[in-house]
Amino acid sequence: MLSPLLLTLLVRSQETPQPAGDGVQDDTAAIQALLDTRRTLVCLPTPARHYLISKTLRIHSNQTLQLDPAAVVRLKDGSDCVMITNDDHERGNENVALIGGVWDMHNEGQSLVEYQKTRNWKGAYDPARYLGVQMRFNRVKHLTLRGLTLKDPVTFSTQLGNLTGFTIEDITFDHNLKRTNMDGIHVHGNSRQGRITNLKGATNDDSVALNADDGGIFEMSRGPIEDVAVDGIWAQDGYTAVRLLSAGSPIRRIRLANIFGTYRVNVVSFTNHKVHPGSESTFEDISMSGIFCAKSTLGLKADPAKPGNSNLSLIWIDAPAVVSGWVISDLHRTETIRPAATIYVEPGATLKSLQLTQAYIRNRTPGPLDLLVNRGTIEHLSLSQVRLEASAGPARGAVLRNGGQVQERSLQQVSVVNTTAEITEEQKKP
Repeated sequence: MLSPLLLTLLVRSQETPQPAGDGVQDDTAAIQALLDTRRTLVCLPTPARHYLISKTLRIHSNQTLQLDPAAVVRLKDGSDCVMITNDDHERGNENVALIGGVWDMHNEGQSLVEYQKTRNWKGAYDPARYLGVQMRFNRVKHLTLRGLTLKDPVTFSTQLGNLTGFTIEDITFDHNLKRTNMDGIHVHGNSRQGRITNLKGATNDDSVALNADDGGIFEMSRGPIEDVAVDGIWAQDGYTAVRLLSAGSPIRRIRLANIFGTYRVNVVSFTNHKVHPGSESTFEDISMSGIFCAKSTLGLKADPAKPGNSNLSLIWIDAPAVVSGWVISDLHRTETIRPAATIYVEPGATLKSLQLTQAYIRNRTPGPLDLLVNRGTIEHLSLSQVRLEASAGPARGAVLRNGGQVQERSLQQVSVVNTTAEITEEQKKP
């Protein structure tokens, strides 16, 4: 004889419509009905074909939606909406988890967004506006995204803001690169105590964007981003591995570790983008370790003997960034594509302190490759165990090419092989 509890669950399961998963019938209502039971765990079995949805699914507090890793959820053509979000953006949610599944937005079946058509991003953020975002979570305490494959968004794979205590891990980006602004994990302001780890695949913008400020129609939330660890990014022909953006709100205590692959633009960028003109751009206590990266050949049209624009350096510090407590260790680069600088500091940017240890740069391009190009201000620079190696062909590269100000410097075990000088200074002196 069934217990009253089991009997109740059986009756409820019979009353709740089950998704077809045949790739033809619209499963939105059936999946939402399962979520609306408020069960702590909702499991979707591997469908015969795929789950087809046409409206945004809404997940509740204290709830996990779990799918088999191979189960596909696909957005119906012409739906032009977020695939899944938390149900209360005003008061917030807690303990929300999305685990497994291939989430396919099918960007070629959706409309281009306003920004992709016009490049106009100005205006106020409106949650009802179509931004081409695949998943959106706002004001969630303890959000978990795990084991997802994020396929072909129109813009961002994820748009996240106002988060506390979040975990994002084991994410695969399966992006066709047919749309612009295809970010991976896009985190807005007022987000703290987060862990982002094990991201694989190339995106068509930032693999990880930590944007304390964003500006215009995209600015879901604005405020500090603090205490976040990013560990493990793998991409061949990626765009930028990690963007840090501050335009009025600080970014503090960030750890970036174990980044691999080739990138078309940057490995890490410190940016402002004037989304709030005249605002400060503040980065504090940033550590980077285990960087194993070089430039990508994808879309390369420039002369491979020339470094290209400064914003194509592996690590780019744009003005008016003020960076303090910045430590880089265990940086490895074997460059065969183009001699873009490894680190470039723009005029008007300030490094309060930069400590770089254990860097090994091999230049296999026909042009000169510099480790650090400074056009701004560095108040204290410490370089130790640094080796810049060039084959016989390339022209001279420099460990430090200084066209700005370096107020204090400490150099230990710094060497340049196959060039005539260990440190090259331009005419402009501190």
